[in-house]
Amino acid sequence: MIQTLKAYDKSFAEGMLARTSFYLTGDPVIKTFKPIENEEFIRNDIIAEICSNLNIPAVSDNKQAIIDYLDDELYKSTRLDEKTEKDVLIKLSARGELPTDLYTVQWQDDAIVNKFKDLRNRDQNLITNTIKIPDLSYNFGLNYGVSIFAKFYKEKYDYHSFFILVVGKREGLIFTVDQVWWLQNDLLTGHTFSDALELLQYFVENFGVEVNCQGKTSKLFIDVNAQSKNEFQINMNTLHRTKKGTQEVVTCHFEGQENDNKYSVFFAIDIEKYKEYLMRYIRYKLKR
Repeated sequence: MIQTLKAYDKSFAEGMLARTSFYLTGDPVIKTFKPIENEEFIRNDIIAEICSNLNIPAVSDNKQAIIDYLDDELYKSTRLDEKTEKDVLIKLSARGELPTDLYTVQWQDDAIVNKFKDLRNRDQNLITNTIKIPDLSYNFGLNYGVSIFAKFYKEKYDYHSFFILVVGKREGLIFTVDQVWWLQNDLLTGHTFSDALELLQYFVENFGVEVNCQGKTSKLFIDVNAQSKNEFQINMNTLHRTKKGTQEVVTCHFEGQENDNKYSVFFAIDIEKYKEYLMRYIRYKLKR
């Protein structure tokens, strides 16, 4: 910190550095500030000390060097140490407020994306890009630590354009991918979505299975007070079958807790129905 400001508390000193920089750059914002007692004298002492440190005879000889010096001093004073910065970022992540480009992306071994490994191997960079630079996002709160990200990828022909929809868990600075779904543009034409939750709701409405919980039937449960996953009963009679008569459903269940209450987000996807829809898209992708 500049010696002239050693006698003052940290917040006042940082304020004076900023005000002095505004003064030298002629920023009109300085006119909106309430005057500080002896501000002109303190500012002149700050400038004189910087001129002396830089061996500049007067402000007019190199004003920009003085402004840069002020900005560097302010940055050094306000920056967080590495541990404090990490703690702040982890708290932001817990609240779903961390800038998405700061996440390190990892994959669950049994994530739904592994059912379409050819697509995963080809599009893993796209999936990571969807998380780090999403077009749409939605963050469930601290109790869940769950986020949804979506991004639209424009192809030469609209028919082949698509959304990637990602669901996963936030744990500190790590985002673990649990589910990835590819949605072709033909399914979405004429629809708009304000956030990634609305897109997920639309996806589940199209490919989800009816589920019963506590006397209610729905394809998507959010914030339901359920003690365990066993409370969700899937209506297997509605599932699509393969030519061999087999059925497959993939469930998504996230738990949160507030005080003594447990809450759940739950939905189930009819994989055979989804595969039938996606098959033409997969063939096109793998031919490219």
